[in-house]
This record gives sequence, structure tokens and C-alpha cells, in this order.
Amino acid sequence: MKLQLYIVGFLFLLVSCTNNVVSIKNNKKGKVEATYQLVENSGKKFYLDSETAPKSPYMQMTEDSLGRRILTFLNLYKNAIYLYNYEDTSFVGKIVYKKEGGNAVSRLSGYYIKNSDSIYVYNMPMTEVILTNSSAEVKEHISLRGSDNKLDWFSYYPQYLPSTVNPFLLVNDILLLTGQLFSSIPATDIDRFKFTACINTNNNMVEFRHTYPKEIYGNGVNWEGGIPTRVYPTLSAKGELIHSFPASHDLYLSRWDSDTIIAQVYGGSNNAGTIHSIDYDDTARTPDNLIISNFLHEDMYGAIIYDPYRKVYYRFLLQGIPNATIATSKEEKPINIIIMDENFNYLGETVIGTGKKWNWTNSFVTCEGLNIEYIDNEDTNEDYLNFRIFIPELI
Repeated sequence: MKLQLYIVGFLFLLVSCTNNVVSIKNNKKGKVEATYQLVENSGKKFYLDSETAPKSPYMQMTEDSLGRRILTFLNLYKNAIYLYNYEDTSFVGKIVYKKEGGNAVSRLSGYYIKNSDSIYVYNMPMTEVILTNSSAEVKEHISLRGSDNKLDWFSYYPQYLPSTVNPFLLVNDILLLTGQLFSSIPATDIDRFKFTACINTNNNMVEFRHTYPKEIYGNGVNWEGGIPTRVYPTLSAKGELIHSFPASHDLYLSRWDSDTIIAQVYGGSNNAGTIHSIDYDDTARTPDNLIISNFLHEDMYGAIIYDPYRKVYYRFLLQGIPNATIATSKEEKPINIIIMDENFNYLGETVIGTGKKWNWTNSFVTCEGLNIEYIDNEDTNEDYLNFRIFIPELI
């Protein structure tokens, strides 16, 4: 694999800092040529019961014992995992977790179905992963707050917002859950704070790996609001861990069991501009209007997803709105999807619309293509979970 590497001494060309405001330049803006675009090819529509709504916060594709492809998703209201046959869109069943008692999962917020006897669920209030089975029986609790029982554990260990595009990942027998710090990273913590929980499924022991890029998040730079400090992971065909950070035009490659960055490669948009941190020194007291304004005006990258069927990557970009006001909603940001080949060479990009029509956080790949949840405004009763499926096509 031929990767374009950036040595640390060269970073001043890409990142500049004035008065503690970081500016991350896109050194390839307008310089790469598109040969592919994303086109809508087909769709899927799943009928929902009266206790289920679209825009589930978490989904996973899996297979049952018969080899059928099963779409699973989280029903927050029922504290349950729903299962549908992806082929014919029929309802298969559900796994409902109690909120009290010996088998309680007080708030199901994500999961990984390894098999019917090993379903790992994230219990948000306790910041723990619970090993369960398909009968919703609890087998073991795995704390993600560290073993030192610190009262301020959240300053030392990540918090987690699992989603379809920030899922549990299994590498051999290691289950990875990617978290984040929801505030700016203090300068003293940039080398210490690790955002990935690595759970050994053989003994359920936990290690923490991976730190934020110092050139973007170091020196106490103001990245308040929780969105700029999100981390989106995926696995390459070779099992390398790839991280997409909202404020970086680059992608960072590493091993699951090491904090060392293997490579830093360009993964940006031909249209994205310089990304700026928030211009406010007292990070803890940053006014909400500045946080919102920064998110609305700046280009911010999202998830990175690998398509093993076409050997390409899709990276999401929420484009900045130059004329945004405080009344502008975050759903108005245009959603741009960048296409790269398996060596991270730029192939093209396509704007599919805005968050008013697309719930991009529910995106996943099947052999049919890139599935993205579509918000059908005519479905006023919310009877269906809708997906539109995209494939890369030569321009």
C-alpha cells in the first residue's frame, strides 16, 4: 500500500495556531480530480410497529443460524434490540431487556451481537458493557470507568455515544468501543487521555488505547461542544484501525493494541476549506452561541466507512454554512460523501442533501451498496424505516 505520510516537522504547513486558535488547512483544496460520484441505486423499507420510531440511534448487520442477513436496531422506548430480515424486510423478533432486577440493563445504548450466547450491550448510566445472551439474561458486568475508582473518572476515561457509524468493532477476540472527551482536551492530558476501550472477550479485561492528535487537539485549544472531539473508527481490509476526526482533513491509521500512529493520510474533500477552532480562551465558560456558530460555519468531517465489496472508503463531511445564523439548525448542513480507493486515493465526492432528508448517522454497507437512512416527510405516522442505497459510478 502506497500511503502519503506526513512527518511531524512538516505539520506547520497544514496547521497554524494564532492566539490559541488552531487553523487546519486543506492543502489539496481544488487540486484533486473526481472520476466517480455516488448515485442512488435502490432502497429498502421496513415496516415498524406502533412502539418503534425511525432514526434509531444504533444498528448492526449480522447473520442468523440459517445464514440470513439480519438488520438489527435499537428501540430506546422498549429498551430492546429489534431484528428484521434484511432480504425481505420482514420482522424476525426482538430482545427486550429489563430495567430493574438481576438481569437489568437500565439504559441500552448500543450493542454488539457476536452470537446468540454472547451479546455485548452498552449500559450508559453505569458506563459499562454487559455480557448478555439472546434471552436477555445478564452474564457479566464490565466497567469502563477504570480500576482505580476515581470519583472524577470521566476526566481520565472516555465517555461513549455508540452509533451505527461509531459501532463496536471486533478485531480477533478484542472488542473495541470508541469514546471521547466531551470537552476540550487540557494540555496536560493530551498524551494521557485514551479514547478506545479494548475488551478482551476471552477474559473481559479492559485496556485503553489511542490518543488525540496533538497538532489539532493539544495546547488546550478550544474544541467545546462535544462534536469536534468525536472520533469515528473503521477497520481497513488489513485490520488496521482508521480514525476520522471532525477537525482533520487527514485520516489516522494505527493498530488496536498500540497508541503509535502507523500513518497519517489525506482523506479530505476537494471543496473543504480551513477548519478553525473556537476563538475563546476560557474553554470551560465558552458561550453556547459561539459553540453553535463554530459548528454551523465550519466544515466538520464525520464517519469513515469501508466497503469491502467495492474496496472503497466513504467519508462523510458536514459542510459549513457561510451565512448561518443562530437560528440555523444543524440539520441544514449539506452532507457530502467523499469516495476513496483502498489506498486512500481520492475518487470523488457527492452532496446528497441535508440532514432534513438524510439521517447520515444510520449508514452501513451491504453488498447492494451504501445504505443511508432517508427521512420521508410524507410518512407522517412514522410507519417505516427507509433506506436509500448508493453505489459509486464513473462520471
